[in-house]
Order: sequence, then C-alpha cells, then structure tokens
Amino acid sequence: MILVTGATGNVGSEIARQLIARNVAFRIYVRDADKAASMIGPDGYQTALGDFSDEAAFASALESVDAVYMVTNQSDAFKADLQRVVQQVQQAGVRRFVMLSAEGDPESDIFFVRRTGELEAIVRETDLDWTFLRPDWFMQNFAGFVAAGMVAFPEGSGKTSFVDVRDVAEVAIKALIEAGHTYRTYRLTGPDAMTFAGAAARISSVLGRDIPFVGITPEQMRDALIAQGAEQWYAEMNAEMTFAVRMGMSFSPSNDIEFLLGRKPRSIETYVADHKASWG
Repeated sequence: MILVTGATGNVGSEIARQLIARNVAFRIYVRDADKAASMIGPDGYQTALGDFSDEAAFASALESVDAVYMVTNQSDAFKADLQRVVQQVQQAGVRRFVMLSAEGDPESDIFFVRRTGELEAIVRETDLDWTFLRPDWFMQNFAGFVAAGMVAFPEGSGKTSFVDVRDVAEVAIKALIEAGHTYRTYRLTGPDAMTFAGAAARISSVLGRDIPFVGITPEQMRDALIAQGAEQWYAEMNAEMTFAVRMGMSFSPSNDIEFLLGRKPRSIETYVADHKASWG
C-alpha cells in the first residue's frame, strides 16, 4: 500500500491519477476529500483525512503502508511537524520514503534554498530509505498565465529547464514501487533551458495566439500573490526566489528523467499541445 500525501497538489494529484490508471493500491492523506475527488476522481483509492499536525490521524493513515510520497512546504509549521512525521513513518515500518524537494542548502542566504536544505537534513538523519525528487519549475504553472493572457514574471536573462508534472509523477511512482532508488537525489527537468520570455514565445507558437511576456518587479509579484490570498511569508519567498532569473543564472537540463524512464522528458510544446483544447 502506498500513501500519497498532498493529493490535491500538482504532483500528488498526478501521482494519484497515474496509480489509478495502473490499478495500484494506494491511500491519499488530505484535508478535503471532496476537493481530492474533483481532481483525481472518486474511485480507485482509500482516503484518510487529516493534516501533518494531527499525530493520531497520520498514524492511522500509515496503517499497512510500505511506501510514502511526501509533499513538502517551507513553512515553520511544516518543518516542526516533519521532525515527528518522519519518526512516525519509521516506526510504521515504511520501506520507501519519496520526498518532493528542490535545490537545497541549509547554509544558504536564500530562505527557500535554506529551508529546503533543512527539510532534507531532517530526513537524512533518520534510518528511512529515502529518495529526494528535485524538479525544476513546473510547466503546469503556465496554465494560469495562459488563462490571464500573459506571462507576468520578473524579468531577467536566467534560463530554467521547465519540467512537466506528468514526468515528475512517473519518476515518483518508479521510486515508490521499485528497488534501487534508496539515498538517491534526482534532479528532474525538461529537455532544454529557456527564459520566461522564451517560454511565452514557444507557448504562443503552439497555441497560435499571442501570450506575451510582461516583465514585473519582485515587489509587484509579492503584492499580487498577497492579493490572491497568499500568506506574507509565502509571497515574499516566491518573490525572493526569482533572484536566479534576474541575475542571469541558468539551470541546464539533467538526464535523470531519460535515465529513469528510458525516454526524453516532455517538451514545453508537447505540454501545451496536450492541453490546448481545454484552454480554449
């Protein structure tokens, strides 16, 4: 039995959909069962309700589980909960622990990078058979930009190797059900790196209509996120994370997806073409 946390998130919901398609037994751990069902369908899995602060609910969710997909976030509350959660997972006899992560360094001056490194360190200190997934920026995040009619993002020459969530989920499932991924860290990317302006141009080409890139300041990004309901710390973290783009840093693609799945990762053109009909 696999436990999928964060099944209403980008990666967790896609893992769930792929597990259903494969007829693999799994349980989701969510706060909102109706929201989960609307995203992944109502059948083909078990549901456990709770959040990471609920020790008893999480213990119940771990019953008969031998592999866990762990979603993460950078909040102080999650960091505190993770200290206990990993002990519960270990005590439950879970064999495989696959955690969604990112580039991390506990000594970084950048909050997101530092906190991600701290979260990985908590897991490394256990006896769990862990696997860390470090995806680049998700292609699926562009759906909101397309709906808005523009890619509004801080401007810079930095390049990102955008990755399709479907590829990330496929790698996660492989690590959850197969041996040979213990103590491995996989950097998951698309096939090529591009600027956000370049991504906007390529999306426009596939759609056959203009989705222009509009450069904004980090402060404007922060304020827009807060206006949309984001917490202050989260909005500030996301604005700070744009430093790489603004400073011209480029993140070249890795070959981990090709090595693990035996094929090239999906391109941004493939992602857009696959969703074009639903975008109108």
